[in-house]
Amino acid sequence: MVWLMKMFDRKAKMDEMETLEYLGWQFVCSGEQLPSGLFHSAVRYRAPPSDQIRTLLLDDQQHPTASDALSHAKELAKQWAHARGGDGRGDL
Repeated sequence: MVWLMKMFDRKAKMDEMETLEYLGWQFVCSGEQLPSGLFHSAVRYRAPPSDQIRTLLLDDQQHPTASDALSHAKELAKQWAHARGGDGRGDL
């Protein structure tokens, strides 16, 4: 039996996450690594009044780096906030 080991660069980040406050919303945006080694964007928010974190979307688009996916997640969060006029009740 032959075992193959995938080597990882220990300096490379696997996931990146950042909090974004925008138009009264508190988002948790991230670039999360997929099994393929690529990254996708994830957008979550803190739901008042408990500040429980809820997932808004997991984007299907794949990115070569966690930083690229994180940047895209922040843009998606801003678009979400604008589409709702700040109250969370509009259409996406």
